[in-house]
Amino acid sequence: MGSIFQTLGLGAGFDTKAVVRELVAAERAPREKLLDARAKRIEARISALGRFQAAFAALSNALDQRIASGAVGPIARVSDPSVLAVSAAPGRVVPQRTVEVRMLASAQTLATDPVADPQAILGSGTLTIRFGTVAGSGPATGFTPGTRPDLVVEIGPGQGSLAGIRDAINAAARAAGAGLRAELVSDPAGTRLLLSGETGAGAGFLVETETPDLAPVAFTVGGGGMARTAAAGDAELVLDGVPLRRAANSFDDLLPGVSVQLLRAAPGLPVRVSARHAPAEIAATVSDLAGALNELLGLGRDLTRGAGAPGEPGALVSNTVARRAVAALVQLTTRPLAAPEGDAPQRLADIGLTLDRDGKVRVDQARLQRAADLHPGRIEAMLRELARAGTFTSPPGPLKAIAADLRAALEGRPGQPPALQRESEAIAAERARLEARIARYEAGLTRQYAALDRQVGEARQTLAFLSRQTDLWFGRRER
Repeated sequence: MGSIFQTLGLGAGFDTKAVVRELVAAERAPREKLLDARAKRIEARISALGRFQAAFAALSNALDQRIASGAVGPIARVSDPSVLAVSAAPGRVVPQRTVEVRMLASAQTLATDPVADPQAILGSGTLTIRFGTVAGSGPATGFTPGTRPDLVVEIGPGQGSLAGIRDAINAAARAAGAGLRAELVSDPAGTRLLLSGETGAGAGFLVETETPDLAPVAFTVGGGGMARTAAAGDAELVLDGVPLRRAANSFDDLLPGVSVQLLRAAPGLPVRVSARHAPAEIAATVSDLAGALNELLGLGRDLTRGAGAPGEPGALVSNTVARRAVAALVQLTTRPLAAPEGDAPQRLADIGLTLDRDGKVRVDQARLQRAADLHPGRIEAMLRELARAGTFTSPPGPLKAIAADLRAALEGRPGQPPALQRESEAIAAERARLEARIARYEAGLTRQYAALDRQVGEARQTLAFLSRQTDLWFGRRER
């Protein structure tokens, strides 16, 4: 077609190339204008949906962070945080209790005599580590076996150095899930093998062997080459005057729903512990939530505004998911977020959040503060339900559900592109079909005008020939 197109106008005497270009442009322009308008509307819808989804995600994430920070839950308080630390489970209120930490739980530690070369071979054989209660504070004066099975460590030929024994004990402990750790420590006197167990009086251990060469790493009742540098012991504490023991320094069975970590012993110093809601923090969170809901409602209404409303129609006026999200927001204040329980609040409206005639969320601060003072745990539960993430067995809470619908509309679901993307792809396909049709149309015009150009050129040549012949004929007649 290029060579034909290049010859256009050579015989006709006028610019047939320009004629073809103008005809092609006239054919393309109306359809291309429609496609451009459709593409612009789709881009506007995608942008608007992205704004709405991002605003929803921001609110949901902000509420998640406020809940995770503990602002709406019981705040654990300790009169001396250097002695112990506590954290309360969601919704768990703890009245004031006193805890005295008399002794921290400790782990047994054994050490060999220092050796100059940790790679020097002591020997090979079997070490049997027995777990239980080891009497005495230095040498073992007695032993009561515990429930944990013995740990058998095989020391093969060439593995009997301190480094090899360390590696063999650690490998056996990992395989058995035993809380035992071996390590080498060095100083100017030499290198020692250290064995450390778990905390608790029942987590002591003996190291026995029938191989004399391995006696330097043995620890038995009345003998062995290893020295006990620390004894295993339980934590000793007093809860409201009642003496108690724990095998570890961290536990969650002292107070219901409360995790406790002992940090240092402080005999004779009762520490006050409690976990209570902060009504002012809860009221502030609910007020902030109301403000964020108003911003979302304003944005959603602008984006879904119909043609009959003041102003330009919104970019998402025909988007079902966006309109459904706005409707869900409007109904949020009256939606039950907790099961009935006496006079306890169930809905946001029950704690002072209502929609006025303008469709804005208003906060009755006096009512909100009363609800926060009387039912702080209930409000915490409602906020948690509002922001609850879904699982395989339960649907998400209202905010998460709306955000998920918007995200699916914007990004699509697994294996299914979103409707807006499909429409964009359809427009791209129509553009491709238009280009193909225009190319065929241009090729047809070019062939037609090339043929016309040849015919006109031939006619002009014939006319010139006849003109010359006529001139010759009339010239001879005149002579």
